[in-house]
Amino acid sequence: MGNVERMGSGIKRMRYLMQDAGLQEPEFEMDSFFRVTFYRNPEYSLKQTVEKTVEKILALIKENPNITQKELAAKTGLTRRGVEWNLKKLKDDGVIERVGSDKSGHWEIIKK
Repeated sequence: MGNVERMGSGIKRMRYLMQDAGLQEPEFEMDSFFRVTFYRNPEYSLKQTVEKTVEKILALIKENPNITQKELAAKTGLTRRGVEWNLKKLKDDGVIERVGSDKSGHWEIIKK
């Protein structure tokens, strides 16, 4: 850590800010490159974000089985493509299925 201590005040500020936020201190590595590893709050991990999105989509389908992909996108903040991806994953995992046609059909939740 000796080389890091000789650097500017920005590194010290980063360490203090991370500590104040209750996060693990960043790790600094110096060899032929300078690398910093930041640790974020696990609450913001991708897996949890996907799980929350899935829960939101399932709640919207339960509330309105006739909901469209466009409506799901508007209510979740996802892009239409993001909604398609999530719906495909839910269908592939056997959680939901589409009954009827794309236009006049509806969603059914098979398992939670």
